[in-house]
Amino acid sequence: MHGGEPSVHFINSVLVTVVVALFVLWRYRHAILGGMSQGDSTALPLPAGDTLARTAVATSDFAASERAQRRRIAAAWLLTTALCGLPMAVVYMVAGDMSASPTYALALTCSYMIAALPMIAVSLALPPLRATVVFVAMLAAFAAFCLLSGIVERSLLGRPITWKILGLVPLFFDIAWNQLWMAGLFWLFSWPTRLRGVVPVTFAALLVFGAAPFIGSGLTAALARTDVGTPWVTTLGLNGIFILIALPVGWLAWLRLRKLAADYEAKRFSDAQLLARTWWLMLVVTIGFDILAGRERPMLAVLLVAGEIALFPLVNHGVMRWLGIAPKAAAKPAPTLLLLRVFGYTARTEHLFDRVAARWRLLGPVTMIAAPDVTARTIDAGDYLRWLSGRIDELFVNSRADLDTKLATLDLAPDPDGRFRINEFCCRDATWQATVVELMLRADAVIMDVRGITVARLGCEFELQQLAQRLPPQRLVLVVDETTDEAALEAAFGAGLGQVNRVRLQRWQNADPVFDALIKATVQ
Repeated sequence: MHGGEPSVHFINSVLVTVVVALFVLWRYRHAILGGMSQGDSTALPLPAGDTLARTAVATSDFAASERAQRRRIAAAWLLTTALCGLPMAVVYMVAGDMSASPTYALALTCSYMIAALPMIAVSLALPPLRATVVFVAMLAAFAAFCLLSGIVERSLLGRPITWKILGLVPLFFDIAWNQLWMAGLFWLFSWPTRLRGVVPVTFAALLVFGAAPFIGSGLTAALARTDVGTPWVTTLGLNGIFILIALPVGWLAWLRLRKLAADYEAKRFSDAQLLARTWWLMLVVTIGFDILAGRERPMLAVLLVAGEIALFPLVNHGVMRWLGIAPKAAAKPAPTLLLLRVFGYTARTEHLFDRVAARWRLLGPVTMIAAPDVTARTIDAGDYLRWLSGRIDELFVNSRADLDTKLATLDLAPDPDGRFRINEFCCRDATWQATVVELMLRADAVIMDVRGITVARLGCEFELQQLAQRLPPQRLVLVVDETTDEAALEAAFGAGLGQVNRVRLQRWQNADPVFDALIKATVQ
């Protein structure tokens, strides 16, 4: 068995995944946009009443809980990659007939642990600059750790320690580059935030379905070598054999999609955990190809890939539970954040979502009205399958009964990684006003992006009026900038605007003040 064909299949699957993911997002966005303008023309009546009761939260406990959760999640990904990377390092050394050097095994393990960086960045919603700083710090720490290990190893073996041992530092960087360069390219292909919601599901399906040509060519060659199989090859031809293979393989790919969607909706893993498994698979397969083609150990390569695929989720689940991240019965509900915005500013809305709403998921669930400007951030495995199977209408609120059902089934519990989910409501023209008011009544804090609001652009006037009537102003945070028409804002909101916390935020500015304001709004 040669590593060239499966390697090409894997690389093609990664590249095609990016193209298909972009197409899926484009079609899904159009499906949401089209569905918003459909439905009954009679608007649902607005709910009566005031805000629902909520449990008070202590400021210090809330802020400290968020910091502690961030530390635990970062530690969980580092420990998961370490525990899964160590056996992979041992297998790699055995495949290459290398000497049993603990320092070399540690260097390999540390290089595999670099895979924890994108997992941490996604889970903690790290901005790019902060993720880069963490990457540099991680490399420096791992290099220093390997140097210390080399010193200890030589000391225990009674060997002299000279300045040449400093060569372990560049050696670590060389090992990390050789082990990670291909996997790193794959991670970069799937790293854009807009692709993360659809890449794991798309990759899983294409990896299975894309095996059809690979299996078909092998089957054709095998049949052609036999007297019984040669007439079949002659009669069916290459296209006929491919179709015979593609149909059952396509069915298996569809079953894989359904299984992923069902497991996600059953909260067996989070979106970040699914993405982490995809990234780890990319790394493991590249190491397996090295062992298969470079070391000519096919059985060892297959066992490594299969073993790591099974090991990673089990280890991650155990580590999450051990560190106290896995959800337990809560004494009180987690605070809910409602995200509102002026529609039509896709890049700006996505940026605010990445910096604030994604971070809030460490503390509680997020609710919002779905629209094309954030579909790339909110689409999940269940949404993907509904769109693919032509059941996109199931996502929409069509009637009061639909709204009551969706409100009763709000996902307010954390995922296995401790992060909460986004509850997006797809609404028709006739249902969005009643829906947004119901979400206001259930929110512990509300953030509204009113940048760009003017007298000529008052698309969020209804939301502002309802917020002024139904919520205490202290529970609302408005994001403004130089494009915000303060007179138009005051005219829409009313006299209580002076009591609302307004945070001035430029597009690329640090959003920590916005998050701090939301915490303050929640505990008041």
